[in-house]
Amino acid sequence: MKNNTRYIIGGLLLLLSTTACKKENENGNLKSVFSYVTDGFRVTFTNFSTGAKQYRWDFNDRPGDSSSLKSPQHVFSSKGDFLVTLTAIDGDRTDSFTDTVSIIGPNIKIDGDFTDWEYVEYLHVNPDDVSGTLRSVKAFATSQDINFLFEGNSDMKLELFDMFLNTDNNPATGYTVGAYPAGSGMDFLLEGPGVSPGWGSGYKHAGGPNDWAFTPMFAFDAEMKFSAIKPQAGKNIVEFSIRKSALGSLSGSISFALVEMNGGWSEIGRIPKGNVAEAKFLELKL
Repeated sequence: MKNNTRYIIGGLLLLLSTTACKKENENGNLKSVFSYVTDGFRVTFTNFSTGAKQYRWDFNDRPGDSSSLKSPQHVFSSKGDFLVTLTAIDGDRTDSFTDTVSIIGPNIKIDGDFTDWEYVEYLHVNPDDVSGTLRSVKAFATSQDINFLFEGNSDMKLELFDMFLNTDNNPATGYTVGAYPAGSGMDFLLEGPGVSPGWGSGYKHAGGPNDWAFTPMFAFDAEMKFSAIKPQAGKNIVEFSIRKSALGSLSGSISFALVEMNGGWSEIGRIPKGNVAEAKFLELKL
């Protein structure tokens, strides 16, 4: 009886061992794994998978963004955390690996070298029927600054500009800018030159939506940085930043519009389009 029990137990152990080996080896040497290096919005993936003949990448970014390359690059559309999945394929066998890719965006420096904006998407491009000097804008917020890059035609000089900022996400508060009837609520006005901006100032709105009343809050040279305007590919380009702390408490997003004027204070450019029923400020997520 003792011998029979020993044989039965031994048989069960052998069966369990065989089953475990089968489960462990059912994908053979097929294994999916990757690493990555970020450069702003651009990510370079390195594929360390084994046993695969094909690959499928899901970047969990914009709909349809995927790749079948072994080690692709991908330009993500925004800041944030993205669950990226690599599936290694060998016939009807698959193995998947998922990792979180954290995108913090580019390291923008206000220095007149615009290459750090390369993978920042345009926030707005004026349509062709909008005349004037200003054509397009990119914007990107970091933990400390809000950065802008404006492109215009060869007449864009930024001798003078007015920038309207809605900083509390409420178009019903702040000053109602008549050129943007669909949504404005200007909480801050930035006014002055964008070239050698010594006397420019930031003003905070005070009073009701129709009261043109503002309190000086900061000088351009204390809270803002400007690059020189540079011609590139038939356009004039300028970048500048505003320190977040100069605008008080911020959360979620801000919205804005910018008007360029010449030395005689006559408007020569505007972004976005204004003076139509649907006109409103541009929104930038922080």
